[in-house]
Amino acid sequence: MIESKEILINEYVNALRMNSASVFIGAGFSYNLVHLDWDKLIKQPLLEEIGLTQDSALSNPKIAQYYMNTTGKSLEEFKKEVAVHFITEKFEYKHELLARLPIRNYWTTNYDTIIENALKYVRKTFDIKNDNVSFANIYDSRNSIVYKVHGDINTYKDIIITEDDYDAFEQTHPNFYTALEHELSLNTMLFIGYSFNDPDITKKLKLKNDGNLVKHFFIIKKEQQVDKQREQELFLKDIERYSIQSLYIDEYNEVKEIVEAIYKQYMSYKVLISGSAHAYTEYGSDEEARDLIYSLGYHLVDMDKGHGIKIINGNGFGIGPVLYEGVAEAAAINDLDMADYLKLYPFPKKYYSQHIKTKSLESIYNPYREKMIHQCGIAFFLFGNKKNANGEIINADGVKKEFDIAVEQKKYVFPIGATGYQAKELADLVLSNFEYYNGDMLSLKELLKQLNTPRLPKDEIINIVLTIIDILAFRPKSK
Repeated sequence: MIESKEILINEYVNALRMNSASVFIGAGFSYNLVHLDWDKLIKQPLLEEIGLTQDSALSNPKIAQYYMNTTGKSLEEFKKEVAVHFITEKFEYKHELLARLPIRNYWTTNYDTIIENALKYVRKTFDIKNDNVSFANIYDSRNSIVYKVHGDINTYKDIIITEDDYDAFEQTHPNFYTALEHELSLNTMLFIGYSFNDPDITKKLKLKNDGNLVKHFFIIKKEQQVDKQREQELFLKDIERYSIQSLYIDEYNEVKEIVEAIYKQYMSYKVLISGSAHAYTEYGSDEEARDLIYSLGYHLVDMDKGHGIKIINGNGFGIGPVLYEGVAEAAAINDLDMADYLKLYPFPKKYYSQHIKTKSLESIYNPYREKMIHQCGIAFFLFGNKKNANGEIINADGVKKEFDIAVEQKKYVFPIGATGYQAKELADLVLSNFEYYNGDMLSLKELLKQLNTPRLPKDEIINIVLTIIDILAFRPKSK
């Protein structure tokens, strides 16, 4: 058993960062959208038709098999009637987060296309394996593979549902067995919304019990009935033989919270540096300000202190070019490829200006900003000023817009108030209700207070920024 959510989250995030994380999605993870479980789909409607009562202990595949044995309905017709219940173009936020994570392989026994819907939404290119023949189709440009172990609504004739289907699975779907064995040998699998009631899957787990040391994780709601708790404990102890560690939850909505926590911790080593500066005077001299920006870029990427943090930046005036110099210097010294640590989103103003007559510039900029901010987990804001039509220095509304989008996307937001201007206003705003913006993390609130100190020295700012990233991305217990 896993003692806490934090342990599971930390270990799975580590697997994500090593590109060795997979996920196995069961019916429970999509229940809110299809509102079906196997009792509703098979047991409740079919038992009466085969002359049995609802207290029957028959398995669902057995019930489906008896139904086919005793009715004149064709197997194809029956499977089509089942599959139609799973047609949906929807997905939930938790599916979107799984789709955005660098998960190479998505496994599911579900017939629906919910995870595919989410992958399309985030514009990932993926390949679907929904029957044995589909393994022959290979798409070189794919980011991910979705393994539909029991088929799906697009291949409803071949979905696995009756006892015959399960008994023949090893002969009819050998490629799935080979792929799953390979998956469990190499990658950390997170089982969510899954019950381990499928005999074909549990058979493969048992076959793989050969000293495999790759750890897998299973999230399960704790039984409330005392007479069932012992049985559940024995089951969870049993699957430890297959390197599956279990985590108890009290309510199903905790799964969504765990997925969100995994996503936020994984993304926290990718930071947005948002800002613009036509003037630096609220912080110090031009030389001091540029030294701060340069040093920030350098130390974020430097492997000694910054862990090689990934930086996202929109090339704000007075910020971007100086930041890039620091990144380039750190990349050169550490023998890194600068492109791996800096992702640029300069605004293509000439292109957008063609559309001003039909759309406002901001209505076009907004989706661009959303795309940029989706790439980060933490957003830092510094300076934030521009010149108005009269040449006067005013706070930059674009920096405020990026802040609002970051909040909407549930990113951690840390305005560096010490640099003044819009960043100062935003720091005051976040500190007025820190829990709303960043959650209940007292240590980080204190660090933001320090970042809001006027004219805070460069070295102190950088150390605080690195500490915030270190806590959120690598040492969450320090929050």
